[in-house]
Amino acid sequence: MPKKPEFDDFPADEIIAEMYCHIIFWTGKLRPVMSPDMLANAREEMDQAMFTVEGEALAAGGAENHLHILARLSPDHSVQETVDTLRRRSATWVARARGMQDFSWNESEVVVSISPDHLQLAREFIESQESHHEIVSFQRELTDILDEHGLDYDERELWG
Repeated sequence: MPKKPEFDDFPADEIIAEMYCHIIFWTGKLRPVMSPDMLANAREEMDQAMFTVEGEALAAGGAENHLHILARLSPDHSVQETVDTLRRRSATWVARARGMQDFSWNESEVVVSISPDHLQLAREFIESQESHHEIVSFQRELTDILDEHGLDYDERELWG
Protein backbone atom coordinates (compact mmCIF):
# COMPACT_ATOMS: atom_id res chain seq x y z
CA MET A 1 0.00 0.00 0.00
CA PRO A 2 1.48 3.40 -0.99
CA LYS A 3 2.45 5.71 1.83
CA LYS A 4 0.13 8.70 2.32
CA PRO A 5 2.07 11.93 1.62
CA GLU A 6 3.08 13.86 4.67
CA PHE A 7 2.72 17.63 4.79
CA ASP A 8 6.51 17.97 4.71
CA ASP A 9 6.61 16.01 1.40
CA PHE A 10 5.35 19.06 -0.53
CA PRO A 11 7.77 21.82 -1.58
CA ALA A 12 7.44 24.92 0.60
CA ASP A 13 7.05 27.22 -2.41
CA GLU A 14 4.30 25.20 -4.12
CA ILE A 15 0.67 26.26 -3.85
CA ILE A 16 -1.74 23.37 -4.00
CA ALA A 17 -5.09 24.70 -5.13
CA GLU A 18 -8.16 24.01 -7.24
CA MET A 19 -10.11 27.15 -8.09
CA TYR A 20 -13.11 27.31 -10.40
CA CYS A 21 -15.06 30.35 -11.55
CA HIS A 22 -18.13 31.06 -13.65
CA ILE A 23 -17.38 34.22 -15.65
CA ILE A 24 -20.01 36.16 -17.61
CA PHE A 25 -19.44 38.89 -20.18
CA TRP A 26 -22.21 40.67 -22.08
CA THR A 27 -22.50 43.25 -24.81
CA GLY A 28 -23.31 46.90 -24.25
CA LYS A 29 -27.04 47.53 -24.59
CA LEU A 30 -27.31 43.73 -25.05
CA ARG A 31 -26.47 44.13 -28.73
CA PRO A 32 -26.65 40.75 -30.53
CA VAL A 33 -23.22 39.84 -31.94
CA MET A 34 -22.61 36.16 -31.19
CA SER A 35 -23.62 33.77 -33.96
CA PRO A 36 -24.45 30.08 -33.40
CA ASP A 37 -21.19 29.12 -35.15
CA MET A 38 -19.20 31.35 -32.80
CA LEU A 39 -20.91 29.89 -29.75
CA ALA A 40 -20.15 26.38 -31.01
CA ASN A 41 -16.42 27.28 -31.00
CA ALA A 42 -16.45 29.32 -27.79
CA ARG A 43 -14.92 26.67 -25.50
CA GLU A 44 -11.99 26.07 -27.83
CA GLU A 45 -11.36 29.81 -28.20
CA MET A 46 -11.60 30.44 -24.45
CA ASP A 47 -9.39 27.43 -23.69
CA GLN A 48 -6.67 28.99 -25.86
CA ALA A 49 -7.05 32.23 -23.90
CA MET A 50 -6.90 30.37 -20.59
CA PHE A 51 -3.69 28.65 -21.67
CA THR A 52 -1.91 32.02 -21.45
CA VAL A 53 -2.79 32.22 -17.74
CA GLU A 54 -2.15 28.51 -17.10
CA GLY A 55 -5.83 27.70 -16.67
CA GLU A 56 -8.48 25.82 -18.57
CA ALA A 57 -11.90 26.60 -19.99
CA LEU A 58 -14.05 23.67 -18.91
CA ALA A 59 -17.12 25.00 -20.72
CA ALA A 60 -18.11 28.10 -22.69
CA GLY A 61 -21.33 29.14 -24.33
CA GLY A 62 -24.06 31.70 -24.23
CA ALA A 63 -26.38 33.49 -26.58
CA GLU A 64 -26.23 36.31 -29.10
CA ASN A 65 -25.50 38.94 -26.45
CA HIS A 66 -23.47 37.21 -23.74
CA LEU A 67 -20.81 34.61 -23.01
CA HIS A 68 -20.45 32.25 -20.04
CA ILE A 69 -17.11 30.61 -19.23
CA LEU A 70 -16.52 27.91 -16.64
CA ALA A 71 -12.83 28.14 -15.86
CA ARG A 72 -10.22 26.35 -13.80
CA LEU A 73 -7.88 29.07 -12.56
CA SER A 74 -4.19 28.79 -11.87
CA PRO A 75 -2.98 29.79 -8.41
CA ASP A 76 -0.08 31.56 -10.16
CA HIS A 77 -2.36 34.22 -11.73
CA SER A 78 -4.87 36.48 -9.99
CA VAL A 79 -8.57 36.28 -10.72
CA GLN A 80 -8.38 39.83 -12.10
CA GLU A 81 -5.51 38.94 -14.43
CA THR A 82 -7.42 35.89 -15.67
CA VAL A 83 -10.65 37.81 -16.23
CA ASP A 84 -8.80 40.67 -17.99
CA THR A 85 -7.09 38.13 -20.27
CA LEU A 86 -10.40 36.45 -21.10
CA ARG A 87 -12.10 39.81 -21.68
CA ARG A 88 -9.37 40.99 -24.04
CA ARG A 89 -8.97 37.70 -25.93
CA SER A 90 -12.71 37.07 -26.27
CA ALA A 91 -13.32 40.64 -27.53
CA THR A 92 -10.59 40.15 -30.15
CA TRP A 93 -12.15 36.83 -31.13
CA VAL A 94 -15.65 38.38 -31.49
CA ALA A 95 -14.30 41.30 -33.53
CA ARG A 96 -12.36 38.99 -35.84
CA ALA A 97 -15.22 36.49 -36.28
CA ARG A 98 -17.77 39.24 -36.98
CA GLY A 99 -15.46 41.31 -39.21
CA MET A 100 -15.71 44.26 -36.83
CA GLN A 101 -13.03 46.92 -36.57
CA ASP A 102 -13.34 46.92 -32.81
CA PHE A 103 -15.49 45.22 -30.21
CA SER A 104 -15.67 45.46 -26.45
CA TRP A 105 -17.87 43.88 -23.83
CA ASN A 106 -20.00 45.85 -21.40
CA GLU A 107 -17.85 47.43 -18.68
CA SER A 108 -19.22 45.08 -16.03
CA GLU A 109 -18.66 41.37 -15.72
CA VAL A 110 -19.72 38.76 -13.21
CA VAL A 111 -17.31 36.29 -11.64
CA VAL A 112 -18.54 33.79 -9.08
CA SER A 113 -16.68 30.89 -7.52
CA ILE A 114 -17.87 27.36 -8.18
CA SER A 115 -17.17 24.52 -5.78
CA PRO A 116 -15.83 21.29 -7.27
CA ASP A 117 -19.03 19.44 -6.40
CA HIS A 118 -21.05 21.93 -8.53
CA LEU A 119 -18.85 21.79 -11.65
CA GLN A 120 -21.09 19.40 -13.57
CA LEU A 121 -24.18 21.48 -12.80
CA ALA A 122 -22.40 24.66 -13.95
CA ARG A 123 -21.17 22.93 -17.10
CA GLU A 124 -24.70 21.71 -17.94
CA PHE A 125 -26.11 25.19 -17.33
CA ILE A 126 -23.58 26.77 -19.71
CA GLU A 127 -24.00 24.08 -22.36
CA SER A 128 -27.81 24.43 -22.31
CA GLN A 129 -27.88 28.19 -22.89
CA GLU A 130 -29.72 27.99 -26.21
CA SER A 131 -32.72 26.13 -24.81
CA HIS A 132 -32.53 28.02 -21.50
CA HIS A 133 -32.99 31.36 -23.27
CA GLU A 134 -36.12 30.16 -25.01
CA ILE A 135 -37.68 30.43 -21.54
CA VAL A 136 -35.61 32.95 -19.54
CA SER A 137 -34.19 36.30 -20.68
CA PHE A 138 -30.53 37.06 -20.11
CA GLN A 139 -31.47 39.97 -17.84
CA ARG A 140 -33.48 37.61 -15.61
CA GLU A 141 -30.74 34.96 -15.73
CA LEU A 142 -28.03 37.40 -14.66
CA THR A 143 -30.01 38.98 -11.82
CA ASP A 144 -30.97 35.48 -10.60
CA ILE A 145 -27.26 34.52 -10.53
CA LEU A 146 -26.35 37.71 -8.68
CA ASP A 147 -29.17 37.17 -6.17
CA GLU A 148 -28.25 33.50 -5.70
CA HIS A 149 -24.69 34.50 -4.80
CA GLY A 150 -25.78 37.39 -2.56
CA LEU A 151 -24.12 40.04 -4.73
CA ASP A 152 -25.36 43.65 -4.61
CA TYR A 153 -26.02 45.41 -7.92
CA ASP A 154 -27.76 48.35 -9.51
CA GLU A 155 -29.70 47.21 -12.57
CA ARG A 156 -29.20 50.61 -14.24
CA GLU A 157 -25.43 50.00 -14.20
CA LEU A 158 -25.67 46.40 -15.42
CA TRP A 159 -27.14 47.13 -18.83
CA GLY A 160 -25.10 50.27 -19.67
